Amino acid sequence: MSANIPPSESDYGSDFSLEEETLVIQLLDGLHPIPTDTRATSNPTRQLTADIVATPLLPEKRSFDDAPSQDHRSATMGQARTPAAMRANISRAALHESWQMASMPLDGINYPDLSRALSDLPPQNTVQSSANEPADDNLRKAQSPVERFRSFPRRPLTVTDLSSGAWCELQYWYTLTTLPGGRKTRTAAMRGGTKVHQTLEDEVHSTVQVQITSKEEAFALRLWNIIQGLRTLRDTGFTRELEVWGIVNGHFVNGVIDEISYTNPNAEFGQDLSSQDQGVQQSSIKTFFGSNQRQVYLTDVKTRGSATLPSGAAIRPAKVQLFLYHRLLSDMAAIKLDFSTVFKRYGLRADVRFSDAFMAEIGNLHDEVYYDADSDMESTASQGNPPGSASTSQGQYPDSSPNLEPTMMPPPDLIRYRTLQQIVPLLQSELQTTFPQGSKSMGDLLSVQYRHRSDGRIIGNQVFPADPGALNKYLDYNLAWWQGQREPEGVAIEETYKCRTCEFAESCQWRKDKEAEVLSRARRRVSAN
Repeated sequence: MSANIPPSESDYGSDFSLEEETLVIQLLDGLHPIPTDTRATSNPTRQLTADIVATPLLPEKRSFDDAPSQDHRSATMGQARTPAAMRANISRAALHESWQMASMPLDGINYPDLSRALSDLPPQNTVQSSANEPADDNLRKAQSPVERFRSFPRRPLTVTDLSSGAWCELQYWYTLTTLPGGRKTRTAAMRGGTKVHQTLEDEVHSTVQVQITSKEEAFALRLWNIIQGLRTLRDTGFTRELEVWGIVNGHFVNGVIDEISYTNPNAEFGQDLSSQDQGVQQSSIKTFFGSNQRQVYLTDVKTRGSATLPSGAAIRPAKVQLFLYHRLLSDMAAIKLDFSTVFKRYGLRADVRFSDAFMAEIGNLHDEVYYDADSDMESTASQGNPPGSASTSQGQYPDSSPNLEPTMMPPPDLIRYRTLQQIVPLLQSELQTTFPQGSKSMGDLLSVQYRHRSDGRIIGNQVFPADPGALNKYLDYNLAWWQGQREPEGVAIEETYKCRTCEFAESCQWRKDKEAEVLSRARRRVSAN
C-alpha cells in the first residue's frame, strides 16, 4: 500500500497508494489511532505527506491516491532548519503495523472454523471480488478506463496518468490492467531515480512525526505542507514538492510539482517572449517594479543513466507534465479551485474537528494555530470575535460573567484551524500573497532538469514556453481514450525504440502488427523492383 501524492507525481515517495492508505484508515476506524510518520519541512512534499512545515500525507508524487508520486521534506540546505520549515508524512512502517493490528482478532474473540461448512455450499455463478472491481468481466470491459481505475474511492486522475499517454498509451493500459495495483514494476533504474529525488528533497525539507486518527487529519497535513511550501518559496525563492489539484476538461486531477522558484530558467529567452507578447515598454516597466512583480517558474526533475539529453518524442511526456502543472497552479493562484470539490472527491468531511492530540502536534509546528489570549482580549473590544476562530461562525462569545464586559471576554477556544474548512481561507490567503497577480504571477517558461541517476549531478536542462493550445489538443485526444471513446494506441513506427525497455514488448499485439506492416511494405518494394 502506498501513502503518497500524490498524488502522486514525483518519482519518489511512499510505497503505499492513496487507496491503500484510505483502506487502512477505514479498517482502523473505531480501533486505535493510526501512528503516522509525518514530515514537516520548509516546503511541501508529497501529497501523502503533510506540509506542516512537513511533508504531505498520502500523492503520485502519491496521496489518498498515490498520491501523487510522493515524498518531500525539509529546510533549505545551508540554512538552519526551523520548526516552521518542517513537514509531516505517513510512514509505510506505521501503516503496515496498523494493517497487521486491524487484521488481528478484537478483544480476544475467537471465531469458529467454518471452512468445512462453507465448502459444502453450492457454487455461485459469479462472485464480486470487491466493491470497486465488477465481477462481471463484460461489465468491466464496458467501463471506461477512468471509471474503472480512477473513480471514487480510488485515487483521482493524476498528472502522471495524463502525461503517460504521450509516451505510449498501450503501455500504460497494460500497466493498469495487468500489474499489481496498476503500477510499473520497480526496477534498479527507478530506485536510483527515487534516491536522487529524495536527496534533493532533503536539501529543502526536514521532517517530524505526527500522529493522525482520521483521513481528515491526514489530508490536513497535506494542506499544511502546501502552506509551508508557499512560505518557503517566498522566504528562500525556492521550494520542492508542491501538491496541486484542479479540474481538467471536467475531470478532477492531482499532481505534485518537483520544483518552483523565482529564478528564470532562461532570462534571455524569457525577455524575447515578453517583448513579443507585451511589447518592450511593458517589459521594462515590469523590470522597474522588481520584486512586487516576481514570477514563479516550474521545473520537473528527471533522472537518466547516460550523460546525454533526450530529444524529439522522448521529451513529449515531460512537456505535457509541465503544461498540466502550469495550468493547475495557475488556477489555484487565481483562487479558481473550489476546495469543496476537492473534499468531496476524497470523501472528506470538511467540518469535522481534528483531535486535541493532532492539534497539539500541529501547534508545535505552527504558532499561529494558537491565539494569544491577551492580544485577543484587546482585539475583541474593537473587532469582536477573532477571525478564523471556531466561535466566529457561531456568533458572539458567551457573556455569562456579569463582572466582565462582553467585549472583553477571551475566546472560549484558543485554537484555530480545527477543521479542513477552517484551513482553506488560510491556504487561499497564502496563495494570494505568493501570487499577487493571480495566474499572471506564473512565468511562461518551463524547464526539465536532467540529473544522472548514479550521483545526482546535473546533465543539462531543456527550456520551453507553456503552450495552452498544444495542451488542449493533446488532452482532447488522450481523454478520449480515458473516457472509453476509443482504444489505446501504441507508438508510431518511428518511435519503436521505446519498445526496447517495455516489459510488455513480447506480448504487445500493436508491436506485432507494426512489424508485420513494415515487413509487408518491404516485400512490396522488393516485388515492385
